[in-house]
Amino acid sequence: MARLIKTELWKLKRYSVIWIGIATMLSVVLLTCFMEIGTPGTPTFSSFSDDVIWNSFSLIFPATIVMIAGYMIERERTDDTLKNIMAIPVSFRSLLFGKVFVCGMISVFLAIVELLFTALISLFCRYEGIALSSIMRSLVQMVGMNCFVFISVLPIIVFTGQKAGAFMTGVAFAFFYGFIGTFASGHGLSCLYPVTIGLGFINYQNGMETGTYNIFRCVVVLLIMLVITAVMLLLAHDGSKTQKIKGKGDIQ
Repeated sequence: MARLIKTELWKLKRYSVIWIGIATMLSVVLLTCFMEIGTPGTPTFSSFSDDVIWNSFSLIFPATIVMIAGYMIERERTDDTLKNIMAIPVSFRSLLFGKVFVCGMISVFLAIVELLFTALISLFCRYEGIALSSIMRSLVQMVGMNCFVFISVLPIIVFTGQKAGAFMTGVAFAFFYGFIGTFASGHGLSCLYPVTIGLGFINYQNGMETGTYNIFRCVVVLLIMLVITAVMLLLAHDGSKTQKIKGKGDIQ
């Protein structure tokens, strides 16, 4: 498994999709900056960072990580390397797990990239409150939120990854899935809606220090998502291979 993960990391060097992920992180930071311009008052680094986290999970990151994961899986089919991998032999289940694990690492990497862009824009705009302590706090929150959002979309990745050409459908659903989180958190459901449970774990306050979270509920939802993903991985198979076998049977 370690060798499989190492191979997947090596493959990332020739995948341009990782640059799309970096571009989306820059986009969400710039979008937040433009939103701050139209907001009364002078933002601080902490408030700007909080707004970046909010816009990231609700608008950008769920669809981005599903797109990256789906692209990595689909490339095995379009490059016609999947059948060679199966002959090693490496099961499709193991391959899928390896790609999911690497995508978890990418989630952490993109959070670090997001923090760098946030810090650079804050320096450029001369936001107050930029200190090592606030930067480290934002780093922990961004990494944590990305990881929890990634876990919330794992069932989408595993499900669409089994079907050839289905990952763009997963991307569209993930965008809608994340966007609904905005309304869920606004109606006291942040500890029950999978995409927003990370807000509780990172104690997201948006500079107000008034929010309260039921961590027990967050843990329960997190465990449910992990169990669902584990079951789906155990039952995972290459749907495109099944379709080909059925097609041959129909011709005969």
